[in-house]
Amino acid sequence: MIRSVAYAKAVLAGMAGAIAWEIAARLLIWAGVPFFDLVMTLGTLVLPDASPWASWLAGMSVHLPVGAIWAVFYAYFFWSVLPLRPVLQGMVFAFVPMPLAIFIMHPQFDLMHPLVQSGEMSSSGLFGLSNGAHEPLSIAVGHLIWGTVLGGLYTRPVGYRANRPPRLRSRSIGTRHPVGSASAPPDRGFMFATGIECSYPTLEKGRWRMDQMEACGHYRHWRTDLQLVRDLGLHYLRYGPPLHLIHRGPAQYDWAFLDEVTAEMQRFGIVPIMDLCHFGLPDWLQNFQNPEVPQALADYARAFARRYPWVRLYTPVNEMYVCAKLSALEGLWNEQCRDESAFVAAVRHLAKANVLMMQAIAAERPDAVFVNSESSEFYQPCCPDPEIRRIAAFENERRFLPLDLLYAHPVHEDMRAYLHRHGMPDEEYAWFMQQDVRSRSILGVDYYEWNEKLIDSAGHAQALGELFGWYAIAGQYYRRYRRPMMHTETNRMDARDGPRWLWRQWHNVELIRQTGVPVVGFTWYSLTDQVDWDIALREPLGNVNPVGLFDLNRDPRVVGLAYQHLVRLFGADLSGAPSIEAALEEALKVSAREARRIHA
Repeated sequence: MIRSVAYAKAVLAGMAGAIAWEIAARLLIWAGVPFFDLVMTLGTLVLPDASPWASWLAGMSVHLPVGAIWAVFYAYFFWSVLPLRPVLQGMVFAFVPMPLAIFIMHPQFDLMHPLVQSGEMSSSGLFGLSNGAHEPLSIAVGHLIWGTVLGGLYTRPVGYRANRPPRLRSRSIGTRHPVGSASAPPDRGFMFATGIECSYPTLEKGRWRMDQMEACGHYRHWRTDLQLVRDLGLHYLRYGPPLHLIHRGPAQYDWAFLDEVTAEMQRFGIVPIMDLCHFGLPDWLQNFQNPEVPQALADYARAFARRYPWVRLYTPVNEMYVCAKLSALEGLWNEQCRDESAFVAAVRHLAKANVLMMQAIAAERPDAVFVNSESSEFYQPCCPDPEIRRIAAFENERRFLPLDLLYAHPVHEDMRAYLHRHGMPDEEYAWFMQQDVRSRSILGVDYYEWNEKLIDSAGHAQALGELFGWYAIAGQYYRRYRRPMMHTETNRMDARDGPRWLWRQWHNVELIRQTGVPVVGFTWYSLTDQVDWDIALREPLGNVNPVGLFDLNRDPRVVGLAYQHLVRLFGADLSGAPSIEAALEEALKVSAREARRIHA
């Protein structure tokens, strides 16, 4: 497992453990307890004839870096390996350097001691045990103190305190607007894309933020990242500006970082699909239980469209179902609730925000196109048990709730009762059914190996793997909403299997297009590796997931080379594919025919 290491935190934690060891040792020695004086031993070896204070300082100058070096080793190879609390994990790790110190370093230092060499003091023997048990026991206790402090301090190597966000470096001055015009980006037909992973949910009831752009180094390497997009031969990029760092309060925005990024995008000819809300909110909006969220995000979307009038493609809210589920039903992020009513509240607010954001952007730019990205969920009953089938059927309807509200699609009668039972007023549901934001919408359907789930005999959802595939699941979404589609996310946690997975997903796209479903784009997500998505960001462990087209050093992975080849191979063939505008116009005709058929 590759880890993201917080070097400064590890070094400071190791040094703090060494200081704690010395404080405990000094107090015990002053109290007359027979305790091995490691620091003075080290100092005497370094400065044999120095004063006690000079020897102590010399000893600490060795003791501190040794503690820091072992702490970095801990952070790389041992942190988060055991299912223990951090303090206990640090104590267990102390048993790694402990025997080395007791049985090798201690006797070697002893033999090097000037008094031992002069014969004035006896040696402690081959394994350092001849002078009694107090010396090895002292070293063991010291290591346990060090490990306890190390484990207690080295936690959360990724992310940051929500009230201490990073300062983004920018050369922007004042209120300078980015260079560019309001003209639409060139429509290149089929959109081959990648994305910058930009999730930023909070943990610990809003106190700790898991910012993937920070964890994956995009804030430092954004220029390199944009260059990599073009090196791959791509023109489209799913890009999520850091909402929590830009939207500082009501009508307060800090555009400096994004001004530079978007100017560079224009220089490179990159067409962004701007992802305005991706699994998190600014601190001042708290979480998705806040009824003020929809209007606040609509205000942000309006200000964004005015600031960057050349941007045409938007994902107002990413994966509403996943955001609501993990925030309010499974309790992993943001509000961290485990409650059906909290889930319904999150769905209502996310869907309403999406509607209002689309309307606000369209008011500024009528030709804007919205890529409504959602996770392609599916639940399969394990057996013919009626209750298991009922659970699977319920989940297969619930997965559609946010999109149903967004696209004014009447929900199943069971879902209508469910919404009413858990706090959705009838007038609010009626409001959703009266909105119409579909005409400029593309339905983005994401697919990962965990999207298909089996309802087991106990009624619990278990990951099923790729059973039916994107072709089958995306087809269900298309038949429900009849929108042009885009494969907006996929990747593989096993980097060795990445190319195979890439081609499987691409052939799913080809197959569904052959059946007449309009698919206008494909995305490998993301450009670089990600951090802690193997555990759905529920803890800041720092495990690097090798899912990117490039690793976090910005070196290409095999799947990156495979994607570059795929784009070159099929790019020319798809250059004559219907444009986005043509796909939207055809979708309107299909909707009109469906409406006439229903009313006939």
